[in-house]
Amino acid sequence: MDVRSIRWRLVASYMLLTVLAVGLVAALALSLIQRHIEQQEVNYLTANAQAVARQAEALMGARANTYALRQLAHTSAFAGNVRVRILDARQRVLVDSGPHDAENDMVWILPPDPTGEVMAGDANRPIVLSVLMSRAQPVEWSSVGELPAGANFLIVRRVENAWGSRFVIELLSRTELEKLKPEQGEQTRRSNLVVRLPIGDRSRPAGYVELSEPPDFGSEALDTTARALLFAGAGATLVAGLAGLFIGRSVTSPLKSLAAAADRMSKGDLSARAGVTTRDEIGQLGAQFDRMADQLQRSFAELEAERDTLRRFVADASHELRTPITALKSFNELMQGPAAEDAVARAEFLAESQRQIERLEWITSNLLNLSRLDAGLAQLEWGDHDAREIAQAVVAAFKPVAAEKGLTLSLSTPEAPLKLRCDRARIEMALSNLIDNGLKFTPEGGRVDVVLKAGEGVAAFMVQDTGPGIAPDDLPRIFDRFYRSRHARGEGSGLGLAIVKSIVQAHNGRVSVTSEPGKGSRFELILKKMD
Repeated sequence: MDVRSIRWRLVASYMLLTVLAVGLVAALALSLIQRHIEQQEVNYLTANAQAVARQAEALMGARANTYALRQLAHTSAFAGNVRVRILDARQRVLVDSGPHDAENDMVWILPPDPTGEVMAGDANRPIVLSVLMSRAQPVEWSSVGELPAGANFLIVRRVENAWGSRFVIELLSRTELEKLKPEQGEQTRRSNLVVRLPIGDRSRPAGYVELSEPPDFGSEALDTTARALLFAGAGATLVAGLAGLFIGRSVTSPLKSLAAAADRMSKGDLSARAGVTTRDEIGQLGAQFDRMADQLQRSFAELEAERDTLRRFVADASHELRTPITALKSFNELMQGPAAEDAVARAEFLAESQRQIERLEWITSNLLNLSRLDAGLAQLEWGDHDAREIAQAVVAAFKPVAAEKGLTLSLSTPEAPLKLRCDRARIEMALSNLIDNGLKFTPEGGRVDVVLKAGEGVAAFMVQDTGPGIAPDDLPRIFDRFYRSRHARGEGSGLGLAIVKSIVQAHNGRVSVTSEPGKGSRFELILKKMD
């Protein structure tokens, strides 16, 4: 596993973004929750302090009723689960309910009836006393006074836990009350909030009520929320990691295909293709890569074909040029040797040398023309010409040759002008080569017919002869350079038809041949006509 790969970097990015997003949301949520809880705790303490202040105002005369204030403080502290202190006008402590700790959970015996008298109790009517005490210490019955035998007591106890207080209300006898043991509860977390309110007139208060150490339920809620957000963040990060793996795989798989195809191509396998079919940018890249590979493969195939053609061309050209050069060399040696004094021999050798020189000139000239045409370097002299005039000029030039060989050369053209945009000299050369071939291979008494006709957007020159025809195995190569059929009679360089093909292709036309052995051949040269 390469941790530097795009796939794993995507996974890491997804997980990091998720952690940052969840962390930011969690921090904001916890901050808002904490602020809300603190405000609610302040409101809660303020409301309780106002209630205690209203009750304490009547007890804060010229001489404060300390006993009643203590009862009020302890009762309020027990009911509100807070620490209550009542201070005088100079902010000196008069009564203090005391701090909250594990050994000071209060047991509260309900206050007496409105008459203030102690009543005999039975099972249906318990005695209720105004006594506050700690569960950690025994009841001081001397402070309670004489009670009737069999008296029952209504007891309210508070059991602390992390989320508040659980109240237990019981009807106990004195014996059961004396045996009452503290009930173990959980330690309640306390807040540091303090609320102090004046008693009476705010400008000249009789004293102050201070509430503090309320249960810190907000911390518990925040801790629970933080744990929930932590688990949610861990789950979201895990999901993000899995999503990153899936998306990373969908991204890297086509890239791996591209890399594998590129590696195969670098090793010489030009048939390698990426085969990426996705519709995203990577799919477009894969399609471009495959198109580039197709073009590269075609280019290499064309280069190989051109290399093979060049090899054949060099071999054929060497063969074609070797014959006249060898003949010239032989003639030169003879004229320097035995024929040096023979005037008739010298004249014959000079005439033959002239023919070989003309042959060399024709071959080299046509090779140069072919090379220029194939390379696109030939400068065509474009012009608007009537195809009828081109055909008439070429046929007229071959009339004497046909008559000398005892052949019939005919021309058929349409009555209306047939306009072409072409290089007239080169089209005449192409048509001349076709007619020359026809006359060369047609036996005496035969005929060569030249037909010009208009087609759908094209003009067609057809040259039909009554010669021996072309063998089927020769037809595919009849337009190749230096190609001469083994069945052919007479001399030839094998360049005439190759020149025809190059000229026609330079004019964006086409040339074709149909032939049947013993029945002649028909060549067709097709060019686009002007509208």
